[in-house]
Amino acid sequence: MALQIYERLLQFPLFYGMSHKEVMELVAHYHLDFFKKEAEEEITIADAPCEQFIMLTKGQIESTTTSPDNSYFVEEVFNSPYTLQPENLFGTSQRFRSTFTTSTRCNFITIDKKELVVLFEKFETIRLNYLNMLSNMTQKTLRSAWLSRGASNRSHIISFMANHCLRPAGHKVFNIFMTRLAEEINASRRDVSAELNKMQAEGLLELSRGRITVPFMERLITL
Repeated sequence: MALQIYERLLQFPLFYGMSHKEVMELVAHYHLDFFKKEAEEEITIADAPCEQFIMLTKGQIESTTTSPDNSYFVEEVFNSPYTLQPENLFGTSQRFRSTFTTSTRCNFITIDKKELVVLFEKFETIRLNYLNMLSNMTQKTLRSAWLSRGASNRSHIISFMANHCLRPAGHKVFNIFMTRLAEEINASRRDVSAELNKMQAEGLLELSRGRITVPFMERLITL
């Protein structure tokens, strides 16, 4: 059992570099919660207080992220291991940005925010790993802001999709009407429709009314 917990925790960047002895000390003397959820159960909802470091150790979950004006939303799928928005534990907005639900039976490990602060003080490795996680997220965001979006409607569509994902890889569903997408990328609805139909013909995505399904987001990113 101890070995299983050790292996589960080392799947997550927060615990990279920790020795077996350190992890066993953590498990023995600090509070971790282990729980399970069945398929199609709610984990947390958008705008709920982010008070726990939540780690998916087994199973598959889905997220739904909605635009501020509620005019469109993006659905994504994540497999374990996955951490639910750890960047929102601290800072000016300490709330989840997305709603998360289970799509299969799932196992989780959670750490309360107050307990996490204690772990920061006790284990330098955990403190530095968390700082590295935040630094990587910030650097990716800043780097993305300077990337060329290209001149074509296709490149603008792909940039919009990539920038509105929690992770630009895997299965995505963009619930957005073409008129709104055209407004977002400053193009005509007709041109956006034509480009999306070309992409569908190439097997990059699937179209239905108000819905764009991307089976593999990484295929679009490589374009």
